[in-house]
Amino acid sequence: CQYCVSAHTAIGRKAGLDSQEMLANRMGRSSDAKAEAALAFARALVEHAGQVSKAEFDAVRAAGHSDGEIIEIITHVAMNIFTNLLGKATQIEIDFPEIQLNKAA
Repeated sequence: CQYCVSAHTAIGRKAGLDSQEMLANRMGRSSDAKAEAALAFARALVEHAGQVSKAEFDAVRAAGHSDGEIIEIITHVAMNIFTNLLGKATQIEIDFPEIQLNKAA
């Protein structure tokens, strides 16, 4: 939702991420190979409603993610689905610098 992308962008800036990297992240890419593998795994979780394949698990592990980090990725995806539904349903006022959503392909 627009609230979440606005909030995450503001927080990302404070964490030192530049705008170009955050835009790439929103499109499932990263200049960092390990981060990009996490993004690909997160996308697979969403696209397959959690039913990821062994190959998808193997790919994220091969990029250097531990089992604990993989659980963290799964947890973050679940929390973001929840907060996006909450933001959309409540139409919460955006109290961060407003960022536009990507247009669907």
